[in-house]
Amino acid sequence: MRAFLRATGAVLMIALVPALGYAADPPGIAGTYKLMKRTLADGTTIASPAVVGLMTFSGGFRNFNVAWKAPDGKQVSLSVIAEYTMSNGKFCENVIYWAANNLASAGLSYDAPASTKPCSAVTTKEGRTTFQMPGEQPVAAFASDGMTATAAGQFVDYWKKLD
Repeated sequence: MRAFLRATGAVLMIALVPALGYAADPPGIAGTYKLMKRTLADGTTIASPAVVGLMTFSGGFRNFNVAWKAPDGKQVSLSVIAEYTMSNGKFCENVIYWAANNLASAGLSYDAPASTKPCSAVTTKEGRTTFQMPGEQPVAAFASDGMTATAAGQFVDYWKKLD
């Protein structure tokens, strides 16, 4: 009888997991995020309209847009569309579209940086899922209400989860 109950419970869990939405999105990061503020390396904090951003993780895709003014007054922006997976302790990403304005060089560039590591290790501790964005500097730390993106020596971005 116990074996039957364990087997029935296992079948029920297998049936419920897709219904709960876990099949389409990795747990812990799916949703839309709004950039609320950026703290620079010198401790200065800036917010909209000086820095704006929106990012969505959904159905295995990431859509990322951020814009700010550089100290010289030039507008800087980055837009990324990428496919991603998160499984077996790794976050992997394949960039489909990249557009950067005054980021690594002057003017507009559609050339994504060559990534030597399309995947990065994922750690989960105390309700936070953390990994470095593959091919990028920031380390992302996701919690239930938002995420932080830290580029050591440059900035910490604070993102609020909208859904």
